Amino acid sequence: MSYPRKAETVTRAIADFISRVRISDIPINVREAAKLHLIDGLGTMIAGSDEKASRIIRDYLRGLDGKGEASVIGAPKKFAAQHAALVNGIQGHVLDYDDAQLTTLSSRPFGQQTHPTTPVLASALALAEKIGCSGAQFLTAFIAGVEVACRLGDAVHPRHYLDGFHPTGTFGAFGAAAACAHLLRLDTKHCAWAMGIAGSMASGMRANRGTMTKSLNAGRAAENGVIAALLASWEFTASENIFEDSMGYFSAACGNQYDSKLLFFGKPFFFAKPGIAVKLYPCAVVMHPMLDLLLGLVRRHNIDADIIDKIEVTLSARSALPLVYDRPKNSLQAKFSLPFAVAVAVAERTAGLAQYTDRTLKNPKVGELMGRTELIRAKKSMKETAAVRIVLKDGTSHSGKAVETCSGSAVIPAQIEEKFRQCARGKLTPGVMRRALDCVRAIEKLKSLTGLTRLLRCTWI
Repeated sequence: MSYPRKAETVTRAIADFISRVRISDIPINVREAAKLHLIDGLGTMIAGSDEKASRIIRDYLRGLDGKGEASVIGAPKKFAAQHAALVNGIQGHVLDYDDAQLTTLSSRPFGQQTHPTTPVLASALALAEKIGCSGAQFLTAFIAGVEVACRLGDAVHPRHYLDGFHPTGTFGAFGAAAACAHLLRLDTKHCAWAMGIAGSMASGMRANRGTMTKSLNAGRAAENGVIAALLASWEFTASENIFEDSMGYFSAACGNQYDSKLLFFGKPFFFAKPGIAVKLYPCAVVMHPMLDLLLGLVRRHNIDADIIDKIEVTLSARSALPLVYDRPKNSLQAKFSLPFAVAVAVAERTAGLAQYTDRTLKNPKVGELMGRTELIRAKKSMKETAAVRIVLKDGTSHSGKAVETCSGSAVIPAQIEEKFRQCARGKLTPGVMRRALDCVRAIEKLKSLTGLTRLLRCTWI
């Protein structure tokens, strides 16, 4: 079953989709893809759990929260559902290692739509645990929420991003609210209210890139999704036309510039086409094609850092917009630093979690290579997503162009499960990892999520 936008409003189409979609409507390939993104999302939440931003937000909430409704990954104490969503959302995004939606139109800036899984998963996991729903209900809600977030991000004009909004905080809130409204089995009117309530809370500024508050955008989107759906279920009224109203979200967030043909919900689900890329590097996704290309050149030609004279990287001006830290001072800023990404990849021939640390920033070889790296912002549009030229001290050079989006758009299940193990290493035992993966693989058959959330509360923080 598909749910095309009806003549009335986008809000009504979304509300119809949320209230009516069932697990039987969702093709097997979409469910299997969604499970892989659940594994990826849970992995990034585990990995981000001991970051300073995560510790601060947990300490803040412990002084406010007396309820024990939902699990925070890595912590023994349960929190109120909306607060668990907030914490898990921050933990999932703080390392910038969570997935990123692809786009239907080439005019959309690469890598600059939503990180859909984190806010939707954090909200749905918390509310599902609170109300005690089945694994099949949870999986359906997760897919529905991701569908809403991605379709909105896909359709809206790039000015939404270019003017300073962080789509993970904006459209992620609508996706989170959609997932939670479905879990509560709200009818069309109440789902529309949930969208209206989310519209008054959906925000997030790109100016916070390289700081803890970037992850707060994802956390608040998750928290707001829980709140919006619960309030709607309690008859808290809101606009039933939040997107198209003359003073609504499309007007405020993008000057009413969006492609209405892209606002349909259901078959083909976004998970199937155009899809969502899993990140293989914990940094801004605009650098991933460059890193694929650079690492390939370094490994293929066995290039050592000591023989390099300079490295030139060409990106489109739009792709380079988030890369504002030429000399990052900490690991969060490093995620938006092209010189660091290049230097660490060349120096260590990899670019994983172990490389994006404050310790690596102090490596003299990395610092020296950063000084020999140049970012060239192309004035004209580029057919490729990145170009790299490595010039050696003897005058020879090696170069290449990246024409694919990034390797993360074509990862296989084994790679995602290995990423999960990498994220969980030192936090979960191999046995717990195995049982957690088994739970997600068979999630439609679970009567509740209790077994999974109990595994993820194993204490390491």
